[in-house]
Amino acid sequence: MLIRDVAAEFKDRVKVVTEEYGNSTTAKRFGVRRYPVVFVDDVLIARPKDFGFRGPEDVGAGRYVPFREAQNQRRFKDDLRGFVARRLGGGKVEGFDPSEVATAAADGPAGLPPGRLTDLDGTAIDPAALKGRVVLVEMWATWCPPCRATLAWMNDFLRASKGRVEVVAIAVDSKPDDVRKFAADTRATYHIVLGTPDVLEAFGTVAAVPKLMVFDADGRRADVFYGAPPDLHQKIAQAVKRLVR
Repeated sequence: MLIRDVAAEFKDRVKVVTEEYGNSTTAKRFGVRRYPVVFVDDVLIARPKDFGFRGPEDVGAGRYVPFREAQNQRRFKDDLRGFVARRLGGGKVEGFDPSEVATAAADGPAGLPPGRLTDLDGTAIDPAALKGRVVLVEMWATWCPPCRATLAWMNDFLRASKGRVEVVAIAVDSKPDDVRKFAADTRATYHIVLGTPDVLEAFGTVAAVPKLMVFDADGRRADVFYGAPPDLHQKIAQAVKRLVR
């Protein structure tokens, strides 16, 4: 909304393009794997940490944090307005290197991290004991409709996998009571884990949800899916089919 407000000031001289998380041609072109980001033409002018989406490698406060405060939203609009005006006037726009948001850490650990997890039922999950099965780790939130749809689909998918797949759903930015209610409503047949700081540190950056990591039968990360493109469930099924033994 703020971006469109600024664009409207320049009338038909500015076009706003919004691309879906995980299905963005601009992100693929620049190798960006953390969100949200803002480009003016081909120049990256705002990164996740500028809005308060921080990864373990980020230090210091973001430029517009906390973003909900009116003064920080005004600062963002002023900066964006200045970038656009300079671009339209033929001036050079100084931005950031996209590699700052394209780190491998954004994809998560290269292998299932050691250490036990505990799900909502109090069941201990030992990654070492999962060897021989494909493991799907979904980073999700109760307020995220695509996350909820995928996790509801997981029940049927697990039944069809006949014990060859394990799912661990890590809830982030969600109230524990809301997570428990979701688990009860969907009759989840997989492990749901609360995203405590130590869990999130082990499984890596969560710049946005949904994010799904696929680990092979030896515990090595084989795939990462960002966002919820229309064919997400098909892609997950295909990835698992390649990996099951």
